[in-house]
Amino acid sequence: MARRMFSIVEPYGQYRMVADDHGAVSTGERVSFTVDWTVFREYLETPRLFVLLGGDRAAGVAVLPKRGAQDRGDIDRLRAILDRNLKRL
Repeated sequence: MARRMFSIVEPYGQYRMVADDHGAVSTGERVSFTVDWTVFREYLETPRLFVLLGGDRAAGVAVLPKRGAQDRGDIDRLRAILDRNLKRL
């Protein structure tokens, strides 16, 4: 599923994502979009990624690479936002 999703979004180029307690706004070279946390039900964390899994209203996956964070504090802040809004697996 992740490979299929990447093949869909890859042509749109690099993205910048900003998250808060309402959701995430992604701004890219060719497209921008906003996602409310209610689109996702749960997430899991790997050493390199946060993987968001779709909820009742959407069957999808979002992958947030940690390499995009400017520092460790950014990763901790994103984890806290995800913990407040999604179930951690």
